[in-house]
Amino acid sequence: MADERKSSPLAAVYTLLSAIRYRYRLIIFVAVVVLAAGVTYVMSMPDVYQASTQILVNPQRVSDKYVNSIATMDASERLNTLSQQILSSSRLETIMDELHLFPKLRDKVSRDELIARMRKNIGIELKHNAEGLSAFTLSYTGESAQEVSTVANRLAASFISWNLKDREQEAKATTTFLANELSTTKSQLDDLEEQLRSYKMKHLGELPDQLDANMQTLSRLQVELQANTEAQSRLDHEALLTSSLPDTSSQRAAAPVTSSSMRQKLTADRYAAQTDLAELHKHYTDSFPDVGRKEAEIRALDAQIAALPSDPAPSATADSATSANPRLQLIHRDRNRLQDEQRKIQSSIGRYQSRIDSAPVHEQEISQLLRDYGTARDHYRALLEKTYSAQMAAQLEQEQQSGNFTMLDQARVPDAPIGPKRIPLLLGAFFFAIAAGIGVALLAETLDNTVKSENELRDCLPEIPLLGTTPGMQTVPMIRRGLPQTRFLLGGQ
Repeated sequence: MADERKSSPLAAVYTLLSAIRYRYRLIIFVAVVVLAAGVTYVMSMPDVYQASTQILVNPQRVSDKYVNSIATMDASERLNTLSQQILSSSRLETIMDELHLFPKLRDKVSRDELIARMRKNIGIELKHNAEGLSAFTLSYTGESAQEVSTVANRLAASFISWNLKDREQEAKATTTFLANELSTTKSQLDDLEEQLRSYKMKHLGELPDQLDANMQTLSRLQVELQANTEAQSRLDHEALLTSSLPDTSSQRAAAPVTSSSMRQKLTADRYAAQTDLAELHKHYTDSFPDVGRKEAEIRALDAQIAALPSDPAPSATADSATSANPRLQLIHRDRNRLQDEQRKIQSSIGRYQSRIDSAPVHEQEISQLLRDYGTARDHYRALLEKTYSAQMAAQLEQEQQSGNFTMLDQARVPDAPIGPKRIPLLLGAFFFAIAAGIGVALLAETLDNTVKSENELRDCLPEIPLLGTTPGMQTVPMIRRGLPQTRFLLGGQ
């Protein structure tokens, strides 16, 4: 039965209440002391003020259709970068020194701790819409109402000024880079233009675009050579008819004339065949049948020219015969003139034939120059367009027509502090004081070894029966000391 009363929850509650009632003075004392300390601490806490300002993120005022922005980051990334710059230790230290913040703590803590406390007091709240970051709120918390307003406005001004400065520097750096690249590309383009001009002047008349003109000129010269050869043949025939003498000396004199005419005719046929072969090479390869036949024809003409006898020197008899006949003198003079023209025509044919033969080589060389020149020119034009766009974008940045930050309202001096919340803190201190008093009472009860109830007596002396209890008694010293009444338990066998 005693064990059941000991383990009963009601018995434990009764014991707790008895201990509280027995030591209520200790509980009240401890609670009053703790509550007084808590109230003193809460009421001595400094007021905390907060000032905030809202900054609007303005989009670019000029459409991107006309001027492309040179900003490589969107508003959120730019704000993150600016936050890292403005909240850096060097800039916060500058603001702290200019505004004389934390005057009471300057001699007690280090500057790094002051900067960390200032950084902790700064708050940034972002606001987004469908297009991204639309605005953000910048706030500062401190113990002085005027101070938090001043710091918040200073930080907002720093964000705006550093954003403009950063965008202008980015625009200037982009413009400078493009200008340097444009200057370098222009120098390269000028060099290529000079190389192309020098090449054209050096190979004037041998360029691929002059091939058709050279072919036409070569054809005309071949026609002139053929006409010259025919004219010489007619003169030779006329000379034979004029100098028809029965002696062998006239026949011997006529033989070289006939041999020379044949050589001229074969030479003209050879140049015509070479011209046809060059025209075939422009369209066909060496394995084409017409090309092979034309090369065989040229080799046959070379063999015929080589088989002809050399022209003998005119004999004195022929000279005397020619000098004796005025008509023969005129024929001889005209024939010498035609021979001079023939040599000139043959020299021109050789020169134009050389131009035609070297046209493929020059075409390959000038194609390389033109390709390099075209690439450099296209690159120069692209850089020129980008430079113009960058200059317009930089002008927008200078006129603040691009995306920037605008302070909607300056931070005002707060009328009331935002903390500390004293009523909740006082209530917490009150309940903590009561809990502390009860805890101290329970601790004192646990450390007290006196017997205060019948159950404790039975637990201490389980073999000795309880005979009775006396009513509460109080001695004079107890009355003076304010102690509670004491009961005495009587036990025995």
